[in-house]
Amino acid sequence: MLEFLLICLVVGCVVGFLAGLFGIGGGLVIVPVLVYLLPMMGIPDHMLMSVALGTSFTTIIITGASSAYNHYKSGNIIWSSLKVFAPSIMVATYLASFFVSQLPKAYSSKIFACLVVYLAVKMILSAKSKMQNKPLTTQSAIIGGGLIGIASSFAGIGGGGFIVPFLNARGYEMKQAIGSSSFCGMLLAISGSLSYISSGWNLDSMPEWSLGYVYLPAVLGITLTSMFTTKLGVTVTNRLPVVTLKRCFAVFLIFVALKMFIN
Repeated sequence: MLEFLLICLVVGCVVGFLAGLFGIGGGLVIVPVLVYLLPMMGIPDHMLMSVALGTSFTTIIITGASSAYNHYKSGNIIWSSLKVFAPSIMVATYLASFFVSQLPKAYSSKIFACLVVYLAVKMILSAKSKMQNKPLTTQSAIIGGGLIGIASSFAGIGGGGFIVPFLNARGYEMKQAIGSSSFCGMLLAISGSLSYISSGWNLDSMPEWSLGYVYLPAVLGITLTSMFTTKLGVTVTNRLPVVTLKRCFAVFLIFVALKMFIN
């Protein structure tokens, strides 16, 4: 258990920084690490991906809240973008997670890997994208929020990899898109977490300190450090251009996806 918690603390440091920097929840890092670590704690193989996804969502609630608060203090959140967009994401994530939690590990792992590759490509293509005059209408907010919620439920992520390019393409400056994404990602994670807790409730094969498909020791270990390092990520976002950083992170995402797909 001690080794498990120490690794989770280190992961939390990385996740918190990336959450503040890119407006993501950190699930792209958390899920592959948990898939590797959870068997050490007695998680059955057929439940491994569901527990990794459910646990990831729960950590994102705390990490996302910390990131959103720091972005709020920096004036990076555009509240008008959340009235319809955020509820659409929450509903879609909650409903889709019930379906995803029942998928075999082989399928959900490959879907996760494909989505990560897509996110990496989007990051590369959007690195130098210019502001486009596409308003965030009620219709686009509902459709975009629904699709992002469904995609996020498959990957166990806060949706920042989808939300940031979506808002940026509708005229939001990159810092505003990242800040607004942090808040939306926190709400998305609440829906995903509740869904995985409900669908995994009263399972006899889960170890102690579990809540449905959520393994609480992992949540504790990751969030103990992530909620402190988000501030550093937000500071870097406000002071440095993100083009080079986004490309480097995109390369990392492709590496993670390929490794997980092969495994």
